[in-house]
Amino acid sequence: MNHYSNELRLRPRGVGRFFGAAFLAFWLCGWAAGEAFALYVLVNGLRALLTGSPPTGGDEPKNIGAAVAVGGFLLIWLAFWTIGGLAAIRELLRSLWAEDCLSVQPDGLLVTSRLGPFVTRRHLPRSEIRRIYAQRPTTALMAQVGSNTVTLSDLGTPAERDAGADWLRSELRLSEALSVTGEALPEGWQEVTDFRGETALAPDLRTRRKQAYIVTVIAGAVWSGVLLLARGSLREPTQWGVTAMAGAVACWLTWQALWLFRGRKEWRIEHARLVHQRRYGAHVTELAEARALELTESSDSDGDRWYDLEALITDRPGQKPGRRRSIQRTIHDPTTPRSLGLWLAKRSAISFRDLVPDDAARDAELARVTDALANTGTFGQWLARLVKRQG
Repeated sequence: MNHYSNELRLRPRGVGRFFGAAFLAFWLCGWAAGEAFALYVLVNGLRALLTGSPPTGGDEPKNIGAAVAVGGFLLIWLAFWTIGGLAAIRELLRSLWAEDCLSVQPDGLLVTSRLGPFVTRRHLPRSEIRRIYAQRPTTALMAQVGSNTVTLSDLGTPAERDAGADWLRSELRLSEALSVTGEALPEGWQEVTDFRGETALAPDLRTRRKQAYIVTVIAGAVWSGVLLLARGSLREPTQWGVTAMAGAVACWLTWQALWLFRGRKEWRIEHARLVHQRRYGAHVTELAEARALELTESSDSDGDRWYDLEALITDRPGQKPGRRRSIQRTIHDPTTPRSLGLWLAKRSAISFRDLVPDDAARDAELARVTDALANTGTFGQWLARLVKRQG
């Protein structure tokens, strides 16, 4: 960690990153070869299908059904292969050639991130920054901006990020305390009003439209394959089975695109209750009703903490009591679901229980566990010291 007047710079640290970078570089050589081979096969096969001529290195035209099946598999494989390769390139650059520069300015915080030759900049207004902290257990340097959390940097060592958080809080005159977030509508959600004047909380409609366009493009590509298969099936009736399966996939994708364009699940906001409903066009189906909200914490097998904003479903005759329905779930930090829960509670006048323990409660529980371990003997004392270091 380096300070330049009002700047904090964090870079990759540790010798172990060079071993990971060497492995990634070796793997990327194989990735590039696989990428080139798959592209060659796809282009060669597409040329043969469009012209009816045999592919390069072949003596006879390809069977259309087999060619489309192989081409579809290669397209799916290539998409995931490309995503994996880009992620590996990003991680390689993150290990060797990266820097995060946090510059304190009179009106806020400028975050400049370098990844290889690429540079991105974000400006966080001072009026919207509520706190700066090192997130546990990952110790990424985080900022709470309004009702959302922003990752400032995961470079440097944990000690450097802790020190950086202290310095930023001092420069920005922020409290170290993790105060309860005020109510706010986080990113990814939108308050909508339908033609009847009813208000509901729904996923961001712009994001759904983008997803709908992507699914539409994929559906169009699959329908093109179905048409090629149908043309081949007219000459070889044994291919109709494959054509029917491809058609079923195309119909399913078309339905998914229509659902993204016209349908959604949402929470209708009324006084003293929330109604979970499914909307398709102007048709609305009520699914459940809730009169209370809870924010809970749980841990997975890796020890990561998950935070879930849940609606407590009102019991109805014939239904299992104590049902819950998740509204939003996040990992490591409860800021976003807490803000959403407080916002919903204020808008609908229903109760909201925050069951996430604060730092004092965590420290007390840790002390209780370590004291109990220490009283079991020598091995327990060793475990207690280990738990304290991890905590």
